[in-house]
Amino acid sequence: MTDQQDTSSPVKTVANAIIHGIKEGKLELPVMPSVAGKIFSLSKDPNADMAELSKLIHGDQSIASHVLRIANSASYTSGEPIVSLQQAVTRLGMKLLGEIAIAVSIQSDIFKAPGFETQIKSLLRHALAAAAYGREIARKRRRNVEGQFLCGLLHSVGRPICLQLISNVQQQVGVTLEDKELKQLVAGLSPKVATKVAIDWKLPRQLQTTTVYYQKYASAPNFKDECAATYLSQRFANWIVNPAGTNIIELARDPVVEYLNFYQDDYQDLLSKKDDVKAVVSAMEL
Repeated sequence: MTDQQDTSSPVKTVANAIIHGIKEGKLELPVMPSVAGKIFSLSKDPNADMAELSKLIHGDQSIASHVLRIANSASYTSGEPIVSLQQAVTRLGMKLLGEIAIAVSIQSDIFKAPGFETQIKSLLRHALAAAAYGREIARKRRRNVEGQFLCGLLHSVGRPICLQLISNVQQQVGVTLEDKELKQLVAGLSPKVATKVAIDWKLPRQLQTTTVYYQKYASAPNFKDECAATYLSQRFANWIVNPAGTNIIELARDPVVEYLNFYQDDYQDLLSKKDDVKAVVSAMEL
């Protein structure tokens, strides 16, 4: 190793290795999890039926067992237990069960990065909270609940993938980043990674747009309202994950609240959903 390499920034060393690795095909981005990809395809098919979704989920026993457990949680059902996926589809509906299956599939495959378990757990909790709050925001606005749930779930998908890449590269180049350096690198790389992944995965246009533009919703080429709702949902998720670090009075003054035509009563009602959202997060964490 040369003197110049010795004095180079660890962040730059890892970042350059990731960028060059992706360009040269030596460092691959993860593919869309199989079950999630097939469910997205089913959701686009107007002729798809409940039996197809049940059969698809049955194909992976680990995912099937998690889906049934979540479907039987207090957040999703009450009364008689759900004992089969077909019954779950009938009771909950195809779209709701589909979003549960996608959440399970995504976290099983994407939210994994050896050495960064603590960070991954926090990112997962935040993504699930943003998804659950996205659903509440959509209900309040009488919009597509399932679509907004997935926008919240995938809004920061670039971050866990960046941690996967960093985990691989650190071993290759013999560098270990400090927490501050890690946050700096993830913040810098994740938007580009998210953009590439959204395109490579052929996500629905709404999800491609919200993943890239949720922080600059007014500049989005389309789906501006969905981007704004995703931005608000992830801000509420910050409150769930880090309540001490979130000023809810300041959040109420965020321009996005007015942009979405929420009155203060609407905002207070969303705040009151905190326990419901926390219950969904708890149910969905594997």
